[in-house]
Amino acid sequence: MTAVRLLVSDLDGTLLGDPPALARFARWVGGRRGSIRLVYATGRHRGSVESAIDSERLPRPDAVISAVGTEIHDAAGRPMRGWFDLLDRSHGERVRTALRPLHWLEPQPDENQTDLKASYDIRGLTPGDASAIRRALAAADVEATLVYSGSIHLDVIPTIAGKGRAARFLADRWRVPETAVFTFGDSGNDLDLMTAGFRGTIVANALPELLAEAPIDVYRSARPFADGVLDGIRYWSQR
Repeated sequence: MTAVRLLVSDLDGTLLGDPPALARFARWVGGRRGSIRLVYATGRHRGSVESAIDSERLPRPDAVISAVGTEIHDAAGRPMRGWFDLLDRSHGERVRTALRPLHWLEPQPDENQTDLKASYDIRGLTPGDASAIRRALAAADVEATLVYSGSIHLDVIPTIAGKGRAARFLADRWRVPETAVFTFGDSGNDLDLMTAGFRGTIVANALPELLAEAPIDVYRSARPFADGVLDGIRYWSQR
C-alpha cells in the first residue's frame, strides 16, 4: 500500500522538547495511520531511539533512520534490506585512522562510533578546520561528508549516506512521490533533509546554523517543536 504522505522528522529539538506538543502530534498520528508513514531521522543510535519511543511516548514509527543517516531499520528493528549493501562497512574505522593525527578533534564516546560513521566534538569548526579534515581524508583516499551541528558535533559519514538520502531510499522503496514527502528538523544535521527535494519544514526553535543554510523554499514555521511539525504538515498539505 502506497502511503499518501511520508513524514520524516528529526527527534531532539524537533519532535522532542515540548511534551504537550508531542502529545498533540501523537494524537494526530494516531488518527491517520492508514494515510501516512512515519519515520524518525536522528543522530541517535537505534537503541537510544527505542528508549525514547518508550520513555517519551513517541508514536511507533514505520522505520528509523539513525546515526545521522547511515542506518535504516524497519518497524520491527530489522536492518532495511538494500540500504546497508550500498555502504562500506569499513568507513568509520578508515575515517578514524585518517583523522587520528588531528589531535584537536576530540572523538566522541565509543557508543557514538559505528562501522559507518566517525563522530567528534569540536567547538566552533572553522572553514580552515574543515579544509584540514578534508585534506586528511583525501590523503587516505576516503570519500566522506562532514555533518556539523550544534556548533560542536561533527559526524563524518559516507558520501552516499545522510538523512536526506536515506529518506529518498525509503520514499523510493515505498513508492511515495517526493511531493508527498514532508521533512522536519531544527539543526545542522537536518540540512540534508531540507536539500533533498522534499517539502521541508524548519521548526521555530531551530538553530541559526540550519536557518542560514536551508533553501529559501523550505517552510519556516512560527511554532516550535512538535507544534511546528504539525504546522508544517498543515502548510504543505494545502499545496
